[in-house]
Amino acid sequence: MSFADLPPKNRPSAPPRNAALPAFCTPRVLLITLLLGFGVALLLAIAPGVAEDRWVRLGTTAWFVAWVALITTGVLCSLQKPLCRLALPWLLLVVMAVLLAATALISVLAYQTLTRLGWNPLERQSEFMLHSQAIALVVGGMGIWIFSLHWAKTRRMTAQTKAELDALHARIRPHFLFNSLNTVAALIETDPSAAEAAVLDLSSVFRAALHAGDASTLNEELDLSLRYLALEHWRLGARLVVDWVLPSTPLPPITVPILTLQPLIENAVRYAVERSTAPCTIRIECLVGVQAVSVLIENPLINEPKAAVPEGNGISLQNIRDRLALMFGDRASLRAGIIEDKFRVKLVLPLDGGGAP
Repeated sequence: MSFADLPPKNRPSAPPRNAALPAFCTPRVLLITLLLGFGVALLLAIAPGVAEDRWVRLGTTAWFVAWVALITTGVLCSLQKPLCRLALPWLLLVVMAVLLAATALISVLAYQTLTRLGWNPLERQSEFMLHSQAIALVVGGMGIWIFSLHWAKTRRMTAQTKAELDALHARIRPHFLFNSLNTVAALIETDPSAAEAAVLDLSSVFRAALHAGDASTLNEELDLSLRYLALEHWRLGARLVVDWVLPSTPLPPITVPILTLQPLIENAVRYAVERSTAPCTIRIECLVGVQAVSVLIENPLINEPKAAVPEGNGISLQNIRDRLALMFGDRASLRAGIIEDKFRVKLVLPLDGGGAP
């Protein structure tokens, strides 16, 4: 398999987004907004001192709040892109302004509609609007205060996650360097000309593996793994056989922690190919599902090693699991086990909501 056989690289190109800004266009945000609004309507209906029928008041208030919530969410959804570029204070100011404007509009329409239906208001339209604006200001202010606390907590958690990722990456990058240099060192003793060619492969691998940043795409991980296997082929020769099973269509541009796939393939090389005296096949398969992409890595179990396997600088599966958890939460998984005299590792990466194919 050549480099051209790999799917083309596709870097995700999402527009920059304010980390404090909720996705107003999603059904989840709309549902939460409506539920909170109905909660406010219920509090106003059961408040002491209400002269009219409480069920009637609950119905009219819920109708009022629902329209305010729909208009506010709709306007913020349409302004999602420009709002992404605002600093947090300006963002909160715009949200409050949109809420008050929507409340004023619905106040006028509701007052006129109910008056035409025969409702005898106890207050003038200006007073009704003023009271509605006051309630919106209090409720909106409380919401902004709670949101600010949540945003501050999210920033702290993001900073902590970034620090943990940096620590894990700091451990995995030297490991990759040391093991690759060991491969070249072994070639120098046995085949100096092959060692020279391997150094060229090694330089291309380092450019891909040691670049700045903590994430890459699944396509880049596959490309890096292909280069690594080409490097190992110089040392292991005919003993290393790789069976690539990739989809005919390009893989989705999934962002993953850097050096997620290559250490898994390296483990298969170390514990299967290096222990074998005959050609040993490593099977690497990608499956694209509706909600996730799975990568299967399978190698035979070798009971009698040819020689002692070098200890190297092995990266545990737990290191990769930790980095996946920091990036995806519980939507990604890494499982390993023995199936029919073969050792199989299954990596599941979510497309949208997660889950295995």
